[in-house]
Amino acid sequence: MSILRGHFSMMLLITAPDAVDPAALSSDLAATADELGLEALSMSEISIEEAGQAAASHVITVYGADHPGILHAVSAALSELGVNIVDLTTRLVGEDDAAYVAVLEVLVPKGVDDLWLDEKLRAAAENERVEVSIRG
Repeated sequence: MSILRGHFSMMLLITAPDAVDPAALSSDLAATADELGLEALSMSEISIEEAGQAAASHVITVYGADHPGILHAVSAALSELGVNIVDLTTRLVGEDDAAYVAVLEVLVPKGVDDLWLDEKLRAAAENERVEVSIRG
């Protein structure tokens, strides 16, 4: 659960017995959402094969003075290498000159060398005047 741009948001992951019809479950969810005046989105499970390898291979931490463009610069550098962001957490720490902290769990594709990844991220971090660390 979280507040996203002023809206309460909740994600539920469920496992249902094989006897449960996914279409009926989705229909029941939509009816309940209408009854309560909520918006609901339901999705079906996908296999690891369909999603590609979904587990993160590296964790990237970004830290520095908050300003627009930090996440864009880091994600653009990752995108250039074909790196997939599988989880992302951001936070402001402190009150006045707040520090921005982002923790990204990423899946680095085979063939992308850790030194190449480090070089790309350090260039983005230098341009944005933030610190970056990579654990893989």
